[in-house]
Amino acid sequence: MREAIDGLDVIEKAKSSRPDLILLDLAMPRLNGAEAATVLRNDMPETPVILFTMTDLQADSLCAAIGVDFISKTDGVSKLLERIDALLPPNAATQIGSV
Repeated sequence: MREAIDGLDVIEKAKSSRPDLILLDLAMPRLNGAEAATVLRNDMPETPVILFTMTDLQADSLCAAIGVDFISKTDGVSKLLERIDALLPPNAATQIGSV
């Protein structure tokens, strides 16, 4: 697992480490999660991206437009883990990137 300090850092680390899945928050410095997710979807379309953030009325439609998954923090970690399990191939040696 790798962590990044902001949206630009996550893009740099994701490109160099090629994780199996990327977990982002919407509120990040320098480049927010939606902006970072857009770059990552273009550069790494095969890599699943999840925005795990507080409920925002527009976050769900924003994520759908970008082509990434949205899980509200109010739904809890169990829902997040269910979605991660669904997105990752079985028996994958996972290296999950998160911000």
